[in-house]
Amino acid sequence: MKKLISAAIIFILSFSLYAQTDKPDSLFKADDQQAEKLYNEGVKLFESKSYTEALQKFSSAIDLKANFEKAIYNRGSVKLEMNDFAGAITDFAKSIELNPSAKGYFNKGKAEFELSKHDEAIDDFTKAIGLDSTHAQAYYYRGVESFEKGAYDNAIDDFNHAIKNKADYAYAYNDRGSAYLMKEKFEEAKTNYQTAVKLNYNMPFFHENLGSAMKKLNDFKGAIEEYNIAISIKPDYYLAYNNRGSAYFELKEYDKAIADYNKAISIKPDYPFAYNNRANAKYKLKDNDGALADYSKAIELNPNYGYAYLNRGIVNEMLRKPQNSCEDWKKAKELGIATAEGYIKLQCK
Repeated sequence: MKKLISAAIIFILSFSLYAQTDKPDSLFKADDQQAEKLYNEGVKLFESKSYTEALQKFSSAIDLKANFEKAIYNRGSVKLEMNDFAGAITDFAKSIELNPSAKGYFNKGKAEFELSKHDEAIDDFTKAIGLDSTHAQAYYYRGVESFEKGAYDNAIDDFNHAIKNKADYAYAYNDRGSAYLMKEKFEEAKTNYQTAVKLNYNMPFFHENLGSAMKKLNDFKGAIEEYNIAISIKPDYYLAYNNRGSAYFELKEYDKAIADYNKAISIKPDYPFAYNNRANAKYKLKDNDGALADYSKAIELNPNYGYAYLNRGIVNEMLRKPQNSCEDWKKAKELGIATAEGYIKLQCK
């Protein structure tokens, strides 16, 4: 999505190769005939996921026929699969120069996306849409870019177009749900996540996101059910354990909350949010020393964690350490936690 889309969103690659060609016409030059042969062999190797060998075949075909656009495009697709994004961009740019196509612009944009060249990616996704107004993936990825920029209305508009052109686009429903969640339209978020779950029940982060929307709607038991499903699909899903713990916390089932935070920490020991949350539960159980240790660990892992300073200040106050509490609240205020100002005015000289 940090962000729902980054914590909870998976991108899918969908590269289309050009099909094999018929045998070359008898008027072709010998080099052209050999290039076609190498090209067809490259296609077969790509389809069998033999990427290194496919790359060699397409490169050899291009060596014989410099402007062999289909081979250049397919070599770019192979490079995408091999995570050679810079090389893929070069090949797709050449393919577009020879034959502008929606899939050429889309795949070039996808490679740029992977390299965090976001403005270039948006430009190429837009060009892909200009050539093919039904290109669902181009709308989807442009929507993802808008989401990352915080332009949630633009993201929703693109996800709408993606779904219009691909009615079973589960990822687009999920990410549209995340955009609504960021706009605090929780019912709309829930509805979109539910559709994503129906379309792909076995995707754990769809259930985790649905649980988060339910939690925002104060349906904590429903949220727990969704987190349970997410964990059953992905037993090492530390985010789901952390969030299920938060749902138990809201239900005042603090021991269960702590058990879930413990599990999240065992899976990801450097996850500061789980330490902060576990400290909250310990504080509710009047384990102030345990809470203090967990808040301190959260701060150690993330020195800019404003809420952990705020919370530690409260515990320090309970432990009659006013100097420490005031230092924590001042740090929290410095990090942008507005609530800290009230504590400082009331308790600090």
